[in-house]
Amino acid sequence: MTEGVLEGVKVIDLTHYIAGPYCTKLMADYGAEVIKIEPPEGDPCRMIGPFPGDIPHKEKGGYFLYLNSNKKSVVLDLKQPQDKEQLLALVKDADIVVENFAPHVMQDLGLTYDTLSQANPRIIMASISNFGQTGPYKDWKATEIVVEAIGGNMYVSGDYDREPLSFGVPLYQFVAGQNALAGALIALWERERSSQGQHIDVSLTEAVTACLPYAFQYYTYIGAVWRRGPRRRILFGVDLWPCKDGHVGLSVIRSTDFEEIAGFLGAAELFDPKFSTPDGREEHYEELKQHYLAALAEKGKDEFFNEAHAWRLMASRELLPTELLQCEQLLDRGYFLQAEHPVAGRLSLPGEVLGLTESPASLRSPAPLLGQHTEAVLGLLR
Repeated sequence: MTEGVLEGVKVIDLTHYIAGPYCTKLMADYGAEVIKIEPPEGDPCRMIGPFPGDIPHKEKGGYFLYLNSNKKSVVLDLKQPQDKEQLLALVKDADIVVENFAPHVMQDLGLTYDTLSQANPRIIMASISNFGQTGPYKDWKATEIVVEAIGGNMYVSGDYDREPLSFGVPLYQFVAGQNALAGALIALWERERSSQGQHIDVSLTEAVTACLPYAFQYYTYIGAVWRRGPRRRILFGVDLWPCKDGHVGLSVIRSTDFEEIAGFLGAAELFDPKFSTPDGREEHYEELKQHYLAALAEKGKDEFFNEAHAWRLMASRELLPTELLQCEQLLDRGYFLQAEHPVAGRLSLPGEVLGLTESPASLRSPAPLLGQHTEAVLGLLR
């Protein structure tokens, strides 16, 4: 394996929870030296489960174990002047600082970008916050459902005659983390020309809105407002439906796809002319649905999925976490990496994300114990 592409890059990680740690995790996975600064009580994410053995422990938090591999943990209380001075000493020969506090926190601590750049004019600082570092909402609190709603995603998610829906996972936390990574690396590249650092301002809400260009296009191009659904009248391509041992789905893209689906399912009833057009399928939706469900009831989800793709149909199947770990596609690509943690034990973690084939992500060390590297890192400053 070649050296990580970010080897030689030094990152000071002032992040907690998800978005910031994901940004710095990716940096660490590709070779950067990431020094995670934690308060004496540790990153709160340490106490977010699931926990191995279902026993809460600050060294076993599932999110923390994933988001902080390959990092070093240094404990500093940034409210104490001497600890703040040690942080500034670390910044002097660092390349990137990443933080995801509320915008006022770094200012209250006296650790704004202006302060850090006085210590190191080449420093790049990436800030991730709910609404950005400026604007009337900048100090408002938010959770994932808040940024999804204000960012516009929930308005277009779900059935049009029901309440809006949020994603089942904190997806945009990870999107914002990737955005901060991209911004920091672009700034790192630009620094080669200017020899100057810069401040990167990433907003979670704007990360949501950036993923919804079609909503704007409908309004600006044709004066229409994109709305949810109506999903309940679409049988193919939106929902998964029950089969013998799970849930599966098929998509209709071309006009001839429905005939292929009917042939694949071996359901002669689907060749009835009343189902031959999209309007006909909607008009006779309930009858069509019953024929479809009857055909699916005869097939297992793996059988259905593999046979449908042999027919060159667009098919989907649900995968439980246990099945995901055994997914032949992911296993063939060597996607999962293994780590041995001194407290949590053996872990399977997602691996390559950015698709680098010559210098892929690597798992050099598991998530650190709280303060594990404090003496080693700070000792170099003396």
